[in-house]
Amino acid sequence: MKMAPLRKYQLTALLTLSGCVGSHSPLTREILDEQSGNTLIVVSTPLEFARARTDVAAHARDYATLVAVEIDQAGSYSDFLLLYRWSTVDRRMSPPPDPDQGELHILADGRDIDLEPLADLPISLAKREELYVPPHGDLVAHAYRADGPTLRYIASSRQLIVRLPRERLDTPFALFRDGRKALADFAGQ
Repeated sequence: MKMAPLRKYQLTALLTLSGCVGSHSPLTREILDEQSGNTLIVVSTPLEFARARTDVAAHARDYATLVAVEIDQAGSYSDFLLLYRWSTVDRRMSPPPDPDQGELHILADGRDIDLEPLADLPISLAKREELYVPPHGDLVAHAYRADGPTLRYIASSRQLIVRLPRERLDTPFALFRDGRKALADFAGQ
């Protein structure tokens, strides 16, 4: 079956509609939280922090991964930072962090940003890959309320350090994988 060529007004309408769909930047992802029915806009590259654990093994590290997420709940938007705390240290050498101790301090260009964890995660972590959940058994996850100005400040900071002061080992985490460009794009939307 041969299709008729598109007319000028049909082509214009098609291009206009295609611009409306997926209007988020290529530096973000849009996914559906099937458990809640909310749309999640997720930063395309998380910030990953690490600290060496040479006290227990030569190449062992503790990690703190921060993922910016915006929840669209029927047109009402809320921003969050998800923290995944995990480690390559053998749990016999160092127990995993206490899930009840989620206080987070971010030092961004000398400015302290103190965040308290929410009682519950606002989203399901069922879509592990899309939410950058590390494939690690001893993962502890927390969520923190965030706002655009704070996310933009973190994204524009030249020096970032993360601390989890309630952990037994209170040494800082240094930036390991840089997602500041993606965070800046996410926060600029």
